[in-house]
Amino acid sequence: MFRSVVWLILGVLLGATLMYILTPSQTQQQQPRCPVSIDTITARGKLVVGTSADWPPYEYIEGGKVVGIDIEIAKRIADSLGVGLEVRDMKFSALIEAVKRGDVDVVLADMAITPERETQVLFSIPYQVDTSVVIAKRGAAVRGAEDIKGRAVGVQVGTIQEDWALRTLGNVSKIVRYDKVYPYMVEALRKGDVDAIVVGGVVGRAIVARFPEFEIVASTGVRYSAVAMPSCAYDLKLQVDRVIYDMLQSGEMERLITSWVEKWLYS
Repeated sequence: MFRSVVWLILGVLLGATLMYILTPSQTQQQQPRCPVSIDTITARGKLVVGTSADWPPYEYIEGGKVVGIDIEIAKRIADSLGVGLEVRDMKFSALIEAVKRGDVDVVLADMAITPERETQVLFSIPYQVDTSVVIAKRGAAVRGAEDIKGRAVGVQVGTIQEDWALRTLGNVSKIVRYDKVYPYMVEALRKGDVDAIVVGGVVGRAIVARFPEFEIVASTGVRYSAVAMPSCAYDLKLQVDRVIYDMLQSGEMERLITSWVEKWLYS
């Protein structure tokens, strides 16, 4: 999958580069000075990253620090800029507004690209192609997406999984919203407070591997994860795109994701 994604991303990167070369001067003349740029980051001496540390193995708390796949990607971006890294943990639903205001320079939170989000922020090329999955207790009556209609379903606030549940199940199911996937949604499923939860595919596969009483009963479609930035941060986007593309092309991204999945499963 990663090799095919590299070719897709190469085309996206070329298009983004041409867009930057041909259009930003007009865009920048029409808008106030961008609150985030490579110059402001290097002058500050650190890259400020927003995340929601409840989505292992992408971001979670270990030893009092936020760690995971997205934090490692953030380190690569900071290193490419020659600056340090500051990670700010917040609710997932607050991340878009934080990056729009310039409170954080970028968001790295396994955030999926959606048309609605693209009207608010600038996305990098995708670093992960994934699905969303439905998880239920092993041996329960829930055997597929149709079976969760009329039941209690757990989702995280502000995610595409919440959007899917509202769009697909909202009129016939009880949608239970949580700020954090782990441990809150996982514990809710274990206790029977909900009949199923909907999460990202990599996260879901990690959860069922660590908690064998659960199983994946359905997938809900393809999603592309990317880094979010203020809509005016064209120079930063080009740099982030270069870092992600190099990691994909070299195989580092695949090794990184695999190693952190294993690390969280056996931690």
